[in-house]
Amino acid sequence: MTTVPAKAAAILILAGAAAGVLAEPALVADGILTYRGMATELATHQKLYSEEHYLRYQNGRIAERVVLYQCADGAPFARKRVQYVDRFAPDFETIDAGSGMHEGLRSNSGQREVFYRENSGEKETRKLLQPTAGLVADAGFDEFIRGNWDSLMSGQSRDLDFLVPSRLGVHGFQVKHVRAEAVDGVPAQLFRLRLSGILGLLLPGIEVYYSDAQRTLLRYDGLSNLQDADGKQHKVLILFPPQNRVRSDAAALLKAQ
Repeated sequence: MTTVPAKAAAILILAGAAAGVLAEPALVADGILTYRGMATELATHQKLYSEEHYLRYQNGRIAERVVLYQCADGAPFARKRVQYVDRFAPDFETIDAGSGMHEGLRSNSGQREVFYRENSGEKETRKLLQPTAGLVADAGFDEFIRGNWDSLMSGQSRDLDFLVPSRLGVHGFQVKHVRAEAVDGVPAQLFRLRLSGILGLLLPGIEVYYSDAQRTLLRYDGLSNLQDADGKQHKVLILFPPQNRVRSDAAALLKAQ
């Protein structure tokens, strides 16, 4: 049996940061939207963790996102904060208190810096990122899907340079529309994200299901971007029921930060 090198697998895992990334433009033009999703292991159906999202909209555009990750028993273990300085490549920071993993992309004096620390026993590594027109980072993948919806639905595949903090750089991915498929009775479209080149043949893809009506993420199938206590990444199914999306307020967002 062939095993995938850990660093190569990490490329695809980190592309899975798109999981749980969701917006609802028709529901919130300005203000705060919150929603929750549950991740279960595909093989055993064991509940692993939940994601609680807080999205702030300003002038009809998403400006900020905070994500709290909680164990199945409700204990928080990780947090992500996203600042949309760029629609497809926002600044972001993810901190996993369990493993000590720390990663993200930050802007400083007109330059952009990617940083990564695998665990609390290692030093943070960082590198200035060279400007690229096709850069997509973390939650920006959600905006990329909506921004390219019409071309994807017409059958065109789209290439993107996805930021991989563990590699302190980008890697080529390709996303394409697969078919129409309902999620819990909600009409949806299935898209598949794969690594470009030879790695795309060796590693499994990520599948995301977006609703037809609002073009929001309803389901994610793929490797989790978070590790358990043993350093293991699970293959997960994450569901985001549309009825869970409700308005919230600034106090709730502040508390989540």
